[in-house]
Amino acid sequence: MGIEDASMRNGRALSDQWADSVVVRPRTTEQHITVHKRLVLGFAISILTLIIVTAIAITLSVSFERCAAESSGALAANGSSNSKWKQSRDGNISHRDTEDGQQPWRHLRLPATLRPRHYDLRLSVYMENFTFSGEVNIEFECVNSTKLIVLHTDRLEVEKVLVYSDSKKAGAMRIQRRFHYQPKQVYVIALHREMKPLRTYKINITFHAHIEHELLGFFRSSYLLNGERRYLAVTQFSPTHARKAFPCFDEPIYKATFRVSLKHESSYQSLSNMPVEASTSDEDGWVTNHFSRTPRMSTYYLAWAVCNFTYREAVTDNGVV
Repeated sequence: MGIEDASMRNGRALSDQWADSVVVRPRTTEQHITVHKRLVLGFAISILTLIIVTAIAITLSVSFERCAAESSGALAANGSSNSKWKQSRDGNISHRDTEDGQQPWRHLRLPATLRPRHYDLRLSVYMENFTFSGEVNIEFECVNSTKLIVLHTDRLEVEKVLVYSDSKKAGAMRIQRRFHYQPKQVYVIALHREMKPLRTYKINITFHAHIEHELLGFFRSSYLLNGERRYLAVTQFSPTHARKAFPCFDEPIYKATFRVSLKHESSYQSLSNMPVEASTSDEDGWVTNHFSRTPRMSTYYLAWAVCNFTYREAVTDNGVV
């Protein structure tokens, strides 16, 4: 009774003192809730960061695979660099050049940016080892602005390339790089500056190749005469095999005129689409026949032969030989 009276006199009971001793518990609970919220927020940020890093890694991996694929394509396109005729500068090819975000040499058809007008083709035919060397001058028109010249070649070893403009500026245009893309049988010349529409340009290409032992392109055949085997070299360009004999726009849609010159040993004779316009003889026993200019036609109509056949000739009533 005395204790209770003392407590009452002080204005506080024992229960009030006990309540004071536990009044801090609600504040402790709020602190725990705040800590938990921070942990959850940190965990969420960590998960989000992990997702972002994973996405970046996947993107970089895909980009790396694409670059690797392009590099392997470039190596495959230059797989013939071990050939004794291959130019070393043709081996260091990068296929990163793009035009309007594309690589036209990978397409099935040639780009429609250029249109050939005339070919001046000169060939030297060596029947003793079945090889030939040549030089072609192609006059073409630029239809749309471009830095790229893409034309067909197949099994040809390109030695030298020069590009000229019809402008008053003398000298050849600067070539950035050139390479052969075998999967599509095309040769690509990338210039430093663009060619302009409605202007005429010329490209000069020197090359050499084998006279193949097959029935396509410029090939060889043989026959027996009195027990002696004789050889001849003829062409079969249809439908798309002119590219095996000289660099050209080897699609039927690209029509142009052709002027052909064939140099060979005097023991052979040569024929082509047109009659011989002029013939010259060298002191070493070689003959060069210059044939007249053809009508405008597709590349697969062009033909020639180097042989030692004899022939008969007749003239129609209209004067056609």
